[in-house]
Amino acid sequence: MSHTLPFVLMRGGTSKGVFLREQDVPKLRAELTAVLLDLFGSPDRRQIDGLGGADKLTSKAAIIGPPVRTDSDVSYLFGQVGTVRAEVDYNLNCGNLLAAVGLYAIEEQLIPVREGITTVRVHNVNTDKIIHVSVPVRDGVAQWRGDLSIGGVPGTGASIALDFSRAVGAITGQMLPTGKVCEFLEVPDVGSIEVSIVDGANLAVYVQASALGMTGKESPDAIDVNDELKRRMDAIRRCVAYRCGLRDYWDARKAPSTPMLIAIGEPVDYVTCTQGERIAAAEVDMLVRQYASGSASKTLAATLTATTGLACRIEGSLPQRLIASNCKSGSSKLSFGHPSGVIHVESAVVEGVVMRLSVLRTARRIAEGRAYLKHAF
Repeated sequence: MSHTLPFVLMRGGTSKGVFLREQDVPKLRAELTAVLLDLFGSPDRRQIDGLGGADKLTSKAAIIGPPVRTDSDVSYLFGQVGTVRAEVDYNLNCGNLLAAVGLYAIEEQLIPVREGITTVRVHNVNTDKIIHVSVPVRDGVAQWRGDLSIGGVPGTGASIALDFSRAVGAITGQMLPTGKVCEFLEVPDVGSIEVSIVDGANLAVYVQASALGMTGKESPDAIDVNDELKRRMDAIRRCVAYRCGLRDYWDARKAPSTPMLIAIGEPVDYVTCTQGERIAAAEVDMLVRQYASGSASKTLAATLTATTGLACRIEGSLPQRLIASNCKSGSSKLSFGHPSGVIHVESAVVEGVVMRLSVLRTARRIAEGRAYLKHAF
């Protein structure tokens, strides 16, 4: 029985997570959930009595273990720890933290280091998918300082490339779970609404912002105080979850993370919710606002950036139709305006085969130590 737990606190992209070793935590999910809630100080909106960051982007756990697949170097179990609800969601992957997983694996000497670029083959246990994380290395040391700036994170860092091309169909096993590129859903208490449902590195349902009565440039706070808007978005998400075979998962949770709703809109000027930076319409191909688990996100998840990049290459999808007149002809790079800035993805699909799906992030180790729990395990 132990009251303490060794941990490392890391930022990966626009997320922050507590990193734990698989050998140090319970294997059974119910017992692991109890430990994580204790560790993070949940349920409590401020998470005042634990390591949680009082926001879903900073209330995340990464459990790192040895490889269980021959095509991987490390295993990574992600847990989205609830703040106001005593829940930990394991039915999704956090792509931003993947950048930190690669850095962590090298710093903890879990894999051999290769000078120049070390590629860590990460097995995301949640989705049973492989993501390649390429980390710059100099003189045998992983680099976290660099000149890459990402929206929502002050300063700059080393460029860490996330290759999601092997991660398509993460939740349902199919790129188009319903077999349709675009369709009208009859949503109870909402009516008929046009959507595109795409399962890339995460399961996403795309809706035109205008169809929800949005401009597309709303701040997360503006979305979170609009109860009627959230009711409609949750109704759409529930309908999609049921159609995609996730009824049991959805009905068992108070704040399900999957599927995630992405409201998409034409580029317009807006001001970021974090730094107050002005983003010009000309800088982006599309505006995106992400909603799940009862609240809007301050950023666009890396997995959803990859998924949206994929969706933009599927002829006839809502994202593809929207960006057709905005993206640069022949370029594989797309730019999406989220509440905290701009995120980029390089994507290419040839005859239904994903050839490229890459997102650049930064990461760094923030702290390490031993956490003291209220309950022994």
